[in-house]
Amino acid sequence: MSLDNIFKFLTGELGNMFVSPHKTLEVEIQPQTSSIGTTKPSSHTIKKLIAMINASMLQDILYNCVSNTPNIQGAALVSPDGLALASVLPAEMDEERTAAMSAAMLSLGERIGNELARGNVERIVVEGEKGYGIMVGCTSEAVLLILASTEVKQGLLFLEIKRVVAQIAPVLV
Repeated sequence: MSLDNIFKFLTGELGNMFVSPHKTLEVEIQPQTSSIGTTKPSSHTIKKLIAMINASMLQDILYNCVSNTPNIQGAALVSPDGLALASVLPAEMDEERTAAMSAAMLSLGERIGNELARGNVERIVVEGEKGYGIMVGCTSEAVLLILASTEVKQGLLFLEIKRVVAQIAPVLV
């Protein structure tokens, strides 16, 4: 994607779909001078810009999931290493701690699945008196954690999770 296309994307109607009106996306482009005297952005700068756009898109996908789906209280996209990639969590939850626990839960769930000869783990569900925590893989680089209340209809919840994963996967590529 050329730099001109990225700016058209950011300022056009398509960009407005992904950049929340409540957030400011600041971009600084450092020119790189070539030996013939023309100026162009470095590939490192373009990669940083694309990463910022992707992070904003991921955050918006999670925000839309939580705000538009009844009984979903939070969502987090976590790396297998336990780093939060994006999250929309209740105020009382710590993002870093939630990400680390999610990675540990994923690792333990995969080990249990292997030991019990159940194959690849498709989802991990923790059910408590106050609701559910569901983890599903998005790609090899990310796991989605959804927090839902006890009133949620599980069939609709799993359908919504599939929809969100389908939106997230292309952004992570």
